[in-house]
Parts: sequence; C-alpha cells; structure tokens
Amino acid sequence: MNKRIARYFNTIKNRKFDFFLMALAFAATVLVIFSGAFMAVSETLNVGDISPKRYIATRNVENTVETQRLRQKAEESVGELYKHDPDVAVNAKEQIDSFFESVDSAIAEMKIEAGQEAARKNALSRIGGNEVNAVPEYNYAINPAVSIPIYFSPVQYEEYDKLSTEDKEKFKEDIKYAADYAFEQGITDDTRDRVVEQARSIIDAYQWNDILKSMAYSTVDSVVVPNLVLDEEAIEAAKEQRASEVEPVMILKNQKIIDSGEVITEEAFAVLMELGLINNGYRDSFIHITGSCMLAFLCFTAACLYLGTIQKRAMEKSGTSLLLFFIYLLALAIMFATERLNDYAFVPLSVFAMLVSILIKPKIALVLNIFVCVIGCFIFNGDLFFLVYFLITGSFSAILVQYTQKRTMVLIVAVAVGFINMAAYFAISIFTSGYSNTIFMGSLYACVIGVVSLVMVIGSLPLWEGVFGINTKFTLAELANPNNEIMRRLIIETPGTYHHSLVVANLAETAAYEIYANETLAKVGALFHDIGKLKNPQCFSENQFGENIHDNLDPSVSAQMIMRHVSDGLEMADDAGLPKVVRDIIEQHHGTTLVKYFFVKCAKEKDKTGDVVHESDFRYPGPIPQSKEAAVVMLADTVEAAVRSYVSSGNDSAGIEGLVDKLFKDKLDDGQLDDCRLDLKEIEVIKKSFMKMLSGMYHHRVSYPKQEEVDETRKKEAIRCREEK
Repeated sequence: MNKRIARYFNTIKNRKFDFFLMALAFAATVLVIFSGAFMAVSETLNVGDISPKRYIATRNVENTVETQRLRQKAEESVGELYKHDPDVAVNAKEQIDSFFESVDSAIAEMKIEAGQEAARKNALSRIGGNEVNAVPEYNYAINPAVSIPIYFSPVQYEEYDKLSTEDKEKFKEDIKYAADYAFEQGITDDTRDRVVEQARSIIDAYQWNDILKSMAYSTVDSVVVPNLVLDEEAIEAAKEQRASEVEPVMILKNQKIIDSGEVITEEAFAVLMELGLINNGYRDSFIHITGSCMLAFLCFTAACLYLGTIQKRAMEKSGTSLLLFFIYLLALAIMFATERLNDYAFVPLSVFAMLVSILIKPKIALVLNIFVCVIGCFIFNGDLFFLVYFLITGSFSAILVQYTQKRTMVLIVAVAVGFINMAAYFAISIFTSGYSNTIFMGSLYACVIGVVSLVMVIGSLPLWEGVFGINTKFTLAELANPNNEIMRRLIIETPGTYHHSLVVANLAETAAYEIYANETLAKVGALFHDIGKLKNPQCFSENQFGENIHDNLDPSVSAQMIMRHVSDGLEMADDAGLPKVVRDIIEQHHGTTLVKYFFVKCAKEKDKTGDVVHESDFRYPGPIPQSKEAAVVMLADTVEAAVRSYVSSGNDSAGIEGLVDKLFKDKLDDGQLDDCRLDLKEIEVIKKSFMKMLSGMYHHRVSYPKQEEVDETRKKEAIRCREEK
C-alpha cells in the first residue's frame, strides 16, 4: 500500500513538472515565431516611403498590381461590339410608305379644296351676271402630317404630283431600295454619314429628274438611322475572356522586390503586404499574433494529448519529458537561426525527428515531426512548402536513422537521407515554378544538408546520453562486443557462466523482439546479468568441475553466497560505468525470488533441532523487475538454468514445455511480474518464443554407437571383403 501511495504522489509530481515543461515550450515557441520571420521582417511602411533595406521574396508570390494592370490593358483592347437590329430597316420602310401616303392624302385634299374654291367663284360670277369659267388653282405649299422630319418645297410636291400612279409607286420602291442598301452595310453612329452617301450614289443612278432625286435624298437621309447597336453583354464577356487569358505575374522565391533607398511603389507595396514583410501597424500585427498563438496552442494540445494517452508508457520513463523538451528547444533554435536564409533547403530540421526516433521512440518521432513542421511553417512566415518538405524528409529520416545501429549502415543511410532531401526539394520546386538551373543547385544543397543532419545526430549522441542518462541501441550494441573487458573476464574466468549468459541473451533478445520491447537492451542486460559471479565463481554449479563447495557449508551461508552475486554485480557495473538500464537488469533479474534448494535443505536440517527458518533470509533483496526487458531476462535466466538442469539429468526433451509452463506460473504466482507491465498476451508470446529456441537447442538426437560396436563392425566387414575376393 505504501508503494502505491508513493507511486501516486510521484505521478502527480511528474505531471506538474511535465505541465511546466509544456508551458515553457509553448512560451518559447511563441517567442521564436514573433521574433523570427514575422516580426523580424514585418515593418510599418507605406506607398511613397523610402525602403530601409533590400527586400527579397520569401516564397513565390503573385504581383497583383502588375497582373491587374495587364488585365486592365487586355480589357481596354476590346473594341466596341455591335448587334444587328432588323426592326430598324422594317421601320424605315414603314415610315417611307406612311410618309408618301400622307403626301398623297394632303395633295388630294389640296386639290379638292382648290376645286371647291373654283366652283364657288363660278357660282358667284353667275349670280352677278358676269359668268366666268374659273379653273382650280393648286397650291402645293402643303404640310402633311408625318412622323419623320422631312420637309419638301411646293415645287417638289408639284413635281411629285405630276407622276403617274405607277411612277409614284416606282419612285417609292427606288427610295426603299436605296435605304435597304444602306441598312445592309450595317450602320453605326460613326458610319451613318458614309453609308448615306453611298445610298445617294445609288439614287443618282436613277432616271428621275433632279427635283425628284432631291426628294429621294431627303427621304433616305431621314429614315436611315444606325441599325448596329452596342452589345454590352458581348463586350463584358469579351473583356472577361481577354482578362482571363492574362497569366498572373509571379515573383519567384529569392527574387528581389525592392532595393534599399528606392521609393516604395504601389506594386512593391502590394507584394510586400502579400508576403507579410510589412504591416499596417498594431492592428494588423495583433491579428497575425492572435491567429498564430491559437494555432500553436492547438498544436501543443494535440501533441500533449498524444503523448499523455497513446504514448503514456514511453513518457513515464525517467527523464523522457526533459529530454524531449531540450530536443524541441534545439529544433526551435535551428529554425530561428536559419529562417532569414529564405530557403528551407538549408534548414537541418530533420535533426529533431532523428533524435526523437533514436533517443525516445520512432512512433513518437513520426507524430511529433508533424507538430514541429506546423510550428516551423509559422516561423517561416506561412511557407506551406516548408511544411510539405519537412513532413516528407523528417518522416523518412526518423525511419532510416534506426538502421544506423550498425556502423556499416551509416554511410548507406546518409546517402539515402541526402537523396530523399534532394528529390523532395526538386519535386516541390518544379511543382511551384518549373525547372531551372537554380532548382538543381538548391536540390544539391538539400542533399548536403540531409547528410550533415545525420552526421550531427550521430555525433551528438554521446552528449545526449551523458547528460540525460539515455542509452541508445548504439551504446548498448557496443557493450555486447566480446572484446569488452568484463566479457573477456567471463570467457576466461567463468566459461560456464559466460555460456549461460549467451544462451539467456539469445532467448531474451528474441522474446523482446517479439513483444516489441528493446531487444538490444534485453540482450545486453542478459549478457551482464551474472557478472557478479566473477567475484566467487566456484559458488555456482556451471563453473564447478569436481567438488561442490556447498556440500560442506551451512545452507544459509550458501544461500547468502549465491544471492550476493547480485550486489557484487552491481558493484562491478558501477566500477565499469555500465548504463543504469543495464544495472537495473542486474539488480532485478532475480527479483525477490526464493532460493528454494537451500531453503528446503536448511529447513530439513533445522527440523532436527526445532529451530525456525525465516523465508526472508533466503529471498533475493529485489526489487522485482520494473521493465519488460528486466522481466524477459528474469524469465530467460530461470528457464535456461532449469531446462539445462532438466536435460542434463537425463530427462526426455518432450517434457520441456511442461517445465516452462510451470516456471512461468511460479513467477506469476510469486508476484515477480507485477510491476513490469507485461500483459498475459505478451507473456504467452514470450513463452512461445522460448519454446521455439529451446526446441532447437535440445531437440531429440540419434544416439551414436559405441566405439566397441564400431570396431567390431569394421572387423566383420573386412572379413566379408576378403571372402568375396
């Protein structure tokens, strides 16, 4: 119960510390974002001001002012578009017919009135006795009611009236023909006078006299009006089409926008605003700051939820949170130092993903790489291609760096990381702005930075391991080298223990791999778990060749000598500077198990005297395994020793599986696996892994014939051969 309470308070304490680190990391992030790209280049300037420095485009951006100017020019190039109105010609003919009908009607009325006047005069003359034969006097000063502005002189009306009915009809048709010709040409306000002149030339070709021709001129001039009207819809559509054909004017990344000392034009101002290199004062900055803080906070929240739930076990390891905090600060420092280069090819941000992958866990590296890339996008002033580039390269780097555990693979991985960086940069560049020689050079820079990033990671591992007590697979793999001093001593001084450790290491490594634990740690821990036996090797059966010293010792003394190899091993591990994780396995590989043989032996001897035997005197001091790797080593150590003893006693290998089941059950019942976080499924996987290897080691072998049988068989065969000859 006391252990549980202590563990509970330690958990609360760790959570408070983790929360403090998160808040500190968030504050550092906000500081870098707004003292980096955004605040460093964002100044308050206006059109007409003198540029204080040279501005370079941080990304590809559209020159909206120049694009709009070209589109406006394209729209202005669209001329006037007209549409034909057929009703104009129809109305003109109707007006001509109506006009001459009015003229004919007016002349007829005038003649009637003139006839009536002549008759009145004749009647008056007869009444006065002076009979006069008066004739009608026609006055062609008529004013017919017409809807078009045509005015003829009396002479013209009189000349027209002289025509026969057939000629009048032909005269009207000739005028209509001239008008039709004019309308067929298409008439606008600008072309009307020219078209009317063409219609007059047609009238001139007629056989009418000059007076009638003048009437025709006036009539055509009055009815011929524009029949082509402006088509507003067509004009707008044409302008939109021309404008859409204008390609946006782009300013490419790293292209100069304006030099120091130059006047800021409207065009340059718009580009600088689009890139966020200048602002409109406090209000504009506040909006950017608020949005960036909110997004950064959401990123931190998502990352913390992931680490606190899905990766809870990984983060509960001592020092992991602090280590991750400093790796993140390193990533912030890298981005802050390189953001003014205006080219993400020179940013070794993949260092973050690789360090997290090696020092903590690859799965965490892959997820947190996304988080850091989003933060980097803010620092690099919203460059989305920065985000895409490092999502790709960081993910590949986090995976490939795992293969550098073998020194022979470092060069291959370095080449692979460099190639991926180059390919990603090249693909993004040709996607955004097409191919150019500068893109090829940028791709080469990206390749070099990828290789440099890997070198930085591999070279800095001793620093991280020393400061934070982290032991990577690289360090652990070096400890497994047989040329290690302790390993050489085991080989020479305790060959039995060394062989036992090798078998346990093979069992533990295979089982740890199957349950996705740290197989390298399990292997190294197994190799070193019994180094304490170097202090007194003859106490252990695998190193005894002849007399067993425990036959003449008190069982309690023998038990203490056996159990002491744990404390002796810890002393040797401290002197040799072995990592803490290995020392923990040495300390925990027996847990608090009971030394059963000497406990039972002592109890039998005490039965004669009636003395009490305390079980605690025959139990290892512990603690019980606190990690999966330590538990795997404990089980492998127990199984290997028991199976070796079982087989060496002449038992059939078919009973090994039952023995292993019993050993696993004993450890579970004794509570030795309570704190190692192994679940039942993983325990079953470990058991199957052990059985697979043990079956190969202790499989049934054909018994070889004795030498006497061989010699006798050879003699018999030799006699048969002579007889055949």
